[in-house]
Amino acid sequence: MNIALITNDFLPISGGITNVMVNLSKNLTEKEEKVFIFNKTCNREDKLYFKVLSNDNSLSGIIVHNIRFFYFLIILFIKILFSFKGIKLKDKIKLASFYCFYLKFIVRRIISIRNLVKCFKKYRFDIIISGTASLPLLYSFILSKWFKIPIITIAHGDDFLVRYPFETKSFILKNIEKIIVTNKIMKNLMIKVHNVEPDKVKVIHLGVNIKDSQVPESVSDLRNKFGIKNNDFVILTVSRLYPRKGFGTILKALRLILDENPNVPIKYFIIGGGEEKKKIESLIYQLNLEKYATLLGPVDDLLKNQYYKLSDLFILVPKIQKDSIEGFGIVYIEANYFNVPVIGSYSGGVKIAIEDGKTGFLIPPKDKVELKEKILYLYENKQYRQEI
Repeated sequence: MNIALITNDFLPISGGITNVMVNLSKNLTEKEEKVFIFNKTCNREDKLYFKVLSNDNSLSGIIVHNIRFFYFLIILFIKILFSFKGIKLKDKIKLASFYCFYLKFIVRRIISIRNLVKCFKKYRFDIIISGTASLPLLYSFILSKWFKIPIITIAHGDDFLVRYPFETKSFILKNIEKIIVTNKIMKNLMIKVHNVEPDKVKVIHLGVNIKDSQVPESVSDLRNKFGIKNNDFVILTVSRLYPRKGFGTILKALRLILDENPNVPIKYFIIGGGEEKKKIESLIYQLNLEKYATLLGPVDDLLKNQYYKLSDLFILVPKIQKDSIEGFGIVYIEANYFNVPVIGSYSGGVKIAIEDGKTGFLIPPKDKVELKEKILYLYENKQYRQEI
């Protein structure tokens, strides 16, 4: 079977969704399916990776130079109105208006669909998988109707909460074959927000790729390798540096601990990259935590797993925002795989990823005092850390 996987999250981009996409393609390939990856970052035709999704948002350059852009836009408009079967005329008009005339992301949208149509004319596909319920879903839906191919989408959290004009996203989600979510909280939220049929939404839990997570070195050897003392209390966060991830809460809790007891030997490491890097660096400086907190940036899986193994505690306490939610948090499960207790927040699917009091603790988002107390409790109770 030829499978088209359309995703914005693929190598060399790092992150939880990228890991899901890479493991999905690997496992399907191992089952002797042929997986074509259509993405915006990686082009290796020998491995069936096709860099066809556009990052271009500039309309001015298109207007002056690119006649083909408008030629394809007219073709797409006609195609939606007259060739897409099983859709009412009023819904076709809404779809055509959104895809062809809604200005936000129009260049990225049209160029990406045009590139994908070229590829789909070259290869025959049996099914389309949209890696997220965001822009890849928009492209996937057009392709599914254009080439009459069934489509499923994976929905994580942030992606399906953001709405589009004319209720376009809700319409698309109601008119595809399946929606895959990672847990029952996301399923209930999908049904509530987009009013889709419950039978259309399938829960498939995420797990750790154990085969790729082996770290043969001992904790002591790893700490010696990275210049970390055996008595240091090592705290780790693995995450995109993104506004709602709760880095401010963590850093302020560490400051409270050190103000109360400067002798607590904290070493805090952050793995990941993103838009909040400068703000986090500035906050570390403002709180006088330069000796305690280190940003390691994006790292490969081997180094990430080594830091998981040498750590005493993993923390990620995302905040709740209107159109942004932590869909699950595979990082908590990864940390647990390395026998590291975790602290997360009551936010979205985190409540599914952590068994409070068994695999770690849950705290209210933005509660630096509660976080401080939980960190100190785990620091002072090594036996309890080992038990959970």
